[in-house]
Amino acid sequence: MINLFDSYTQSSWDLHFSLIKSGYINPTIALNDDGFLPDDVTSPYLYYTGFAKTGAGRPLYYNELRVPDTWEIIGFSSGADIVDLGVKKGRIIYANPNHKRLIKEVDWFDEQGRVILKDRFNKFGFCFAQTFYNADGQAIQTSYYNKDRQEVISENHMTGDYILNDNNQFKVFKSKVEFVINYLQEAKFNLDRIFYNSLSTPFLVSFYLNRLESKDVLFWQEPLVDDIPGNMRLLLNNPSPNTKIVIQSYEAYANAMRLLTDEEQKQVSFLGFMYPLKETEKLYNQALILTNSDQIEALESLVTSLPNLTFNIGALTEMSSDLMNFGKYDNVVLYPNITTNQIQYLSNICAFYLDINHHNEILSAVRSAFEHQQLIFAFEETSHQIRFVSPKNIFPKKDIFTFISHLQPLIGNKCNIEKALKQQLEDCHVSSSTQYQSVIN
Repeated sequence: MINLFDSYTQSSWDLHFSLIKSGYINPTIALNDDGFLPDDVTSPYLYYTGFAKTGAGRPLYYNELRVPDTWEIIGFSSGADIVDLGVKKGRIIYANPNHKRLIKEVDWFDEQGRVILKDRFNKFGFCFAQTFYNADGQAIQTSYYNKDRQEVISENHMTGDYILNDNNQFKVFKSKVEFVINYLQEAKFNLDRIFYNSLSTPFLVSFYLNRLESKDVLFWQEPLVDDIPGNMRLLLNNPSPNTKIVIQSYEAYANAMRLLTDEEQKQVSFLGFMYPLKETEKLYNQALILTNSDQIEALESLVTSLPNLTFNIGALTEMSSDLMNFGKYDNVVLYPNITTNQIQYLSNICAFYLDINHHNEILSAVRSAFEHQQLIFAFEETSHQIRFVSPKNIFPKKDIFTFISHLQPLIGNKCNIEKALKQQLEDCHVSSSTQYQSVIN
């Protein structure tokens, strides 16, 4: 039994965590490797290049990239430029989270400023892959290397071919599906059941493995509005169904039920995710806001209308004078250049999280608030991750007084907050291990 994910996205992590919590501790494979896969996730590229066995090293900090002595690297919060006498030679893309400034990719430019080469670095500090581009910006080929800089895998993006150098034995595969099937069989995984979350390569691998009997599960994590995807139809129309379909967005599930026949609906189930929810002792008159902008919707109205609520406002950077002026209020505490330890402390003690800052979210703040079991309030115009917020706690900004009237009776009231938190979990469709076991088995 394996988990086979196209890419290891946040949704893949959520599913992986939910499966583990439900007792399904399967080998987990990502078919696209960005170099920063978790330690309990592998890939064909890790296997063949040998980095799966390396286990040593660390990611490169942005200014550790080797460049000619006369060149300079200029770091920013979102990336870094590589410059020679004012001419931009390349661009460093950071791994998540950006504020750590660790190198994930480096784009190299030609004289016209077009990307001609992408170096891809891994969490061990090696350039493990390079992608080459033509003048039109199309990827032509990606080469994957071992730690000794020997090419092990070559992917031709124009033909779809893969060439594997397996101890100087060269094998050619006409598609990624062929390449992955060879890997799964060579690595001797138990392929009796495959849990996968994409109808692209993972589905095709499952389909072409030609197992006599299987009980696979497709975990569908994408939107579904007016049409059932073709490959999903193929699964539904199989005269001997061997794949269960689990939809993980409740909205997509509701739409699917509308589009499927009664017989087809029997093959489809809904499961939300499980999350690493943290149990901490809260202060029920404390709210947290994390922002890198001084554009915080209706902040003055909230601060003056809710004097019994303390607003803890943190930013990773210096704060503007406009935002610093809020320090004059007794119920506002400002944290410019907030540290990780301060964020952790405030997330543990604050009963509320207010997702009311404009512009970008920082540090996946809303998800973190959800996992810390903070009650989340937001404006429609500022909400960054609506799936973690109860619909009852999202308001248009013109309804500021409704926002306040809903928040006011909760402040300092442990019983009411706990009821609202229970509703938040229900509205966000958090599932249980029992539900996972029931559906999967």
